[in-house]
Parts: sequence; C-alpha cells; structure tokens
Amino acid sequence: MVALITGASGFIGGAVAARLVDRADVRGLTSHPAKNRFGARVHSFGYDFDDPARMAPAFRGVDVFVNSYYVRFNYGGLTFDDAVARSRMLIAQAREAGVRRIVHVSVSNARETSDLPYYANKARIERLVAGSGIDATILRPALVVGHGDILINNIAYFLRRLPVFTMFGDGSYRVQPITLDAFADVALEAIDGAHRNRTIAVAGPADWTFLDMVRAIRRAVRSRALIVRAPAWAALAGLSVAGSLLRDVVLTGDEVKGLTREYLYSIDPLRRGADFAEWLAAPGVAAALGARYESELARHFHTSPASS
Repeated sequence: MVALITGASGFIGGAVAARLVDRADVRGLTSHPAKNRFGARVHSFGYDFDDPARMAPAFRGVDVFVNSYYVRFNYGGLTFDDAVARSRMLIAQAREAGVRRIVHVSVSNARETSDLPYYANKARIERLVAGSGIDATILRPALVVGHGDILINNIAYFLRRLPVFTMFGDGSYRVQPITLDAFADVALEAIDGAHRNRTIAVAGPADWTFLDMVRAIRRAVRSRALIVRAPAWAALAGLSVAGSLLRDVVLTGDEVKGLTREYLYSIDPLRRGADFAEWLAAPGVAAALGARYESELARHFHTSPASS
C-alpha cells in the first residue's frame, strides 16, 4: 500500500505515519519537507499551491490519501478561503492520480451554516471530499490530546506559571477529548477500508466539562493556581496580552465561542481509547505537560516565541 499523508511529521499526521511506516510505502506532503522525523522511511514532498501540477509526483501511485490540511485562523495573508481552495487542489490531484481512498480529518460540528468560519469552512471541505468521486471516510474529532497538542499543553503551561487561571464563564460546557493514539487507531481502520463513505464523530470513552478538565490538569501538574470565572471578553483580553508577550495567538474569539457553545461535543460519537484522566496519569505525561509553551505561529509561520 502507498499512503500519502499531509503533515506526516506533525501532530495527527505523524501519529498516523508512525503506524504505517513498517507496513506501507509512506509519503508526506508538507510545507517543511526538510523537517522529516522519520528519515528515509517517509518520502517528503512539498506543497506547491501556485503550480498544483508540480505536486503530481507525490500523488502518483497512491492508494490512500490521509488529509488534515487546514488553518486555525486567518494569519499572514493565509485565510480560511485559501484553505478551502488549497484543499480543492489536493483533492483534484488525488482524483487525477487515481487515488482509491481518502481519509479526511475534519472537526466535530462542522456546518456550512455556522457563523464561526473555522467550522463553516471545515464543512465546505467535507463537501469537496464527499463529492470527489473517491471512496472517503471523514473523521470528526472534537479535541485530540497527546504529545505535541497545543491547547492542553498551553493550559498546563499557564497553570504552572500563573497564580490565577481565568475560565471562560462557568466552565460547564462539555468537551469530548480523545487521545492521539486512539484517534490514529481509528484513522488506521479507515485506511484499511473500515467506515467507507461515512462521516463519523469520534471521541474518548467519557465526556468532560471544560472546568473539570482544567482542574484535572491543575492536579496533574501540581499547580496551585486559583481558577477564576470571568466573562469571555475579560479572559480574551488577558490572552491577548499573553499572546503579545509570547508572540503567538493563544486562542481566538471564535475558538472561545466554539468551546463555550459546545462545538467540541457530539451526540453519539464512536468512542475509543483511554479516558482523559488515564492519559494524564500515564508515565511521563504530567512531567512534560506545560513544561514549555507550544506556539502555533512558530510551528507554522516560522516565528520565534518565548518558550519558558
């Protein structure tokens, strides 16, 4: 089997690639071909959205295309509309190359009618995948947690360093964490032909309120920070200051709206893997969590934020 994975050295793509390198010919498609943590076991290709035909060699002979290409927010001239247009190019390349299957990573509650561009444009890409004529599985995780994740790590980072952690509202809104290992296992099932032509919400074994998640992280990293409830605008103002100091975008207003509106919660998802509490208690997790800041801009836009 030949598998092409967007971001094969990244967070989700890397977890999927790790499961395939010993049983398939794995290729990666990335903005940073030189950053290949698998060495010769994964052949890296660079994106070329100015001339999509130059990406054809990456798709040639591919059986399965695992796609998680997207952006978290508009930044540096790159917009959600650009992400949709670029996804259209990738899907067109897959179709022209005769790719047999697409496994696409979306997000819970993707809806084109949403007033939150992140979710609305995720849904637009889902429509492109579903209309490609290629067998496809669309996976909709709510919150994937694991080594290299940004949200949970940075919550721990602030809990370790600040005397007060500001909660958006009362924190009672529900979220559905799934471990990176469990999500990669579901993706592997889809790669092997399960869940064909389906859109599936995926989650861990238990639902959590956001407040309970923050409390669990605080216990795990032995923080004494006081958790204080505040209006979203006040908490966002604090995050804006933190972002300026760290030279990053910590969270956007739309991300906070999605969180508090329970967009990270789905009814009757496919449930897999360890519970969030079990993951936190696993050897080495708490010690590493929040030890350094994980920057979205440093990861994708080559900035150099503070890391301690």
